[in-house]
Amino acid sequence: MSKGTILYVGGFELPDKNAAAHRVLSNGKIFRELGYDVVFIDIDKSLKFNSNILETKKSIQGFECWSRPYPKSNNEWINYLTNIDSIKLISDRYEQVKAIIAYNYQAIALYKLRNFCHKHNIKIIADCTEWYSTKGSNIVFKIIKGLDSFLRMRIIQKRLDGLIVISKYLENYYRNCNNVIRIPPLVDLNEEKWNAVTTEYSDNKLRFIYSGSPGKNKDKLNLLLETLYELKEHDNYVLNIVGITEEQYIYDYPDHKELLNALGERVKFLGRLSHIDSIKALKNSDFSVFIREDTRLTKAGFPTKFVESISCGVPVITTNTSDLKDYLYEGENGFFINQDANISIEKLKNILYIDKNDVLKMKRNCYKYNVFFYRNYLSECKEFLESIINF
Repeated sequence: MSKGTILYVGGFELPDKNAAAHRVLSNGKIFRELGYDVVFIDIDKSLKFNSNILETKKSIQGFECWSRPYPKSNNEWINYLTNIDSIKLISDRYEQVKAIIAYNYQAIALYKLRNFCHKHNIKIIADCTEWYSTKGSNIVFKIIKGLDSFLRMRIIQKRLDGLIVISKYLENYYRNCNNVIRIPPLVDLNEEKWNAVTTEYSDNKLRFIYSGSPGKNKDKLNLLLETLYELKEHDNYVLNIVGITEEQYIYDYPDHKELLNALGERVKFLGRLSHIDSIKALKNSDFSVFIREDTRLTKAGFPTKFVESISCGVPVITTNTSDLKDYLYEGENGFFINQDANISIEKLKNILYIDKNDVLKMKRNCYKYNVFFYRNYLSECKEFLESIINF
């Protein structure tokens, strides 16, 4: 017998078009196993903005899912940031809606959603995974996004019935709030994609992989390539870059065109791949690698790419940000590298000549240290939900 319905709403694109989608699906599986019916309201960029949400119903991994269109014009953005009519409409279609979980939800809409939930005896919970930065944005975006972030993070979310946070940084920030649980990105290891067969290579080259859309404010792919350029006399590796094309990268870093020419076949841009294909490419790698600055943005978040890499049995080379020191064991399932150029160059040089048997040992250790299976969090989430819903 169902314990009731939980609506999970936000800017995720199910089933696998962004990191948010993977997070909410895994969390949804936890809540489903705890006896709740979980219904998603996601976004679909292929829909016209005047689409009828009641005509968008689909099934994803056994969950019912409805979709809102993604805004494009200014008027559509205003509507998207402030309107909760579609959520009310879907909520009315289900009996015993016990809670609505809002994923990184826009402030004004979240405030309206809180009032709606309290009026109808529904618990309102935030799933908070980022503290967005406006660095590098134009002045209009800075004002709108900055105000939205301030209201959501510092005022509205503190007044909700519960908070799901992704990092210790956020857990500490909301430590005085009621009903806070920390859940890192999780995976369902029973899905076939985590057991894909790997390719045996005849050469002795190390295979590194970067996956993502770096932009200029998050992953510092440029620093990685600059470090490799300093080691250009070494050619016993391949770095595969998934998520962007070489043309897209050079658009952001035009002065790196000669650098890439010098590195030649050691760096390969694979462009955007499906999630399944990106997982296959990851499993066929020796190390995944990404560099991030230690900022509030990276402290508050948690890199999904780290979780996916460890879940694939691929050790990680990265900077010490977020909560990674709790999951990465130096020399066991990965390496920390410093952003200081001299340290990174020397350490990466040593990694380039690591023995293949040591790499295999590290790969086995990834499974040993993998704590990201969603079922590991069943008991904690049971206590969390019961303390809110049964209050």
